[in-house]
Amino acid sequence: MNHKNIIKLKEVLKVGDELNLVFEYLEQNLFQLYEDIKDNRQNMDENTIKSIIYQTTCGLAYMHKHGFFHRDLKPENLLIQRGIIKICDFGLAREIRSRPPYTDYVSTRWYRAPEILLKSTNYNSPVDIFALGCLMAELYNLAPLFSGQSEVDQIYKICSILGTPTITN
Repeated sequence: MNHKNIIKLKEVLKVGDELNLVFEYLEQNLFQLYEDIKDNRQNMDENTIKSIIYQTTCGLAYMHKHGFFHRDLKPENLLIQRGIIKICDFGLAREIRSRPPYTDYVSTRWYRAPEILLKSTNYNSPVDIFALGCLMAELYNLAPLFSGQSEVDQIYKICSILGTPTITN
């Protein structure tokens, strides 16, 4: 994928039975950036947050348009250098057109969409958008929005903030 907000694959090397992927180097990830800000007892500037979310949205839109969804969007998988955000770590990515069922273990629990927490194996790219919303709230609060200690606790925390889901057809 060739997009300014997606990490660039530089080279693929096969050494024996191992496949090695070489990516461009970026200085830090988003988690490290906001930990530095938190350590200095500051808040993240709102324009910085807007830029991070916008760039991540652009990268996700490109991925989704080209038929893939990430499934593991979290601060550690957003690299940053000189204000440019790049999505990385596509180890759990899937093709949108691929056939479910998908595994119900994906992404770090705090960014998992409710349908995955409820063990659905039939989900798609909107799970990335849920994770993006969690990331945005985390940047404003400098703490995770839904920091569940287990999957059940995670669902409880989501429902306590978003309300109980209703049945729709």
